[in-house]
Amino acid sequence: MQQKINQALVLVGFIVATIGATGFHSPEKSAAGQDRLESGSSAEELGSTEPLAWILLGVGLTALFAGGILSRMQQTTEGGGDHEQLAGIGDQLVSVRDAVSRLDEARPGDAELIREIDDLRGGVLFELGSQSDDFAASVGFDAYASVWSHFATCERLLNRAWSMAADGHGDEGREELPRARAAAEAAVHAMDGLTA
Repeated sequence: MQQKINQALVLVGFIVATIGATGFHSPEKSAAGQDRLESGSSAEELGSTEPLAWILLGVGLTALFAGGILSRMQQTTEGGGDHEQLAGIGDQLVSVRDAVSRLDEARPGDAELIREIDDLRGGVLFELGSQSDDFAASVGFDAYASVWSHFATCERLLNRAWSMAADGHGDEGREELPRARAAAEAAVHAMDGLTA
C-alpha cells in the first residue's frame, strides 16, 4: 500500500510540476499575449508567467522528490525481510542442486527419472519459479539475472531429460543431467555471492 502511495506522489508531483512549468512563457510569443499587446498593454504589464506557475512548480517538485525519498526509505526499511527471503531462496537452490546431483550419480531408469523430475517440477522448482518476481524486485535485475539464468538453464535441461525419457530416449535424457547439475551448482554459487 505504501509503495502505491509513493508512486502516486511521484506521479502527481510530476503532473503538477509540468502544469506549473507551462505557466512560464513569454506573452509576446503566445496568441493571447499577442492579442493583449495589440490592445495597448505592454509585455511588462502582462508579466512573463502565469500567477500560479511558481507555486505549482514548487508544490509539484516537492511532491516528486518526497515520493522518491519515501520510496528509497521503504526499500531500505524492507531490507530485513529481504534477507529472510534470500536465505529461503538460497536453501531451495541448494535443494535443487542436491536433488540433481543425486539424479546424476544414480542415473535411474526412464520411469524413475520421469517420476523424480516430476516431483522436482511440482515441488521445489515450482516454488522457486513462483518467487522470481519478488526475488528480482528485492535484489535488482543484474543480481537476479546472475542467479536466475543458471536456475532457468537447470530447469530447462531437466525438462529436456524428462521429455527424452518420456519419448523412450532415456540414455540421451540422462546425458542432460551433468549439465543440469553444473547449472544448479552455478546458481548456488551466484546466490552465495549475493548473500555473502
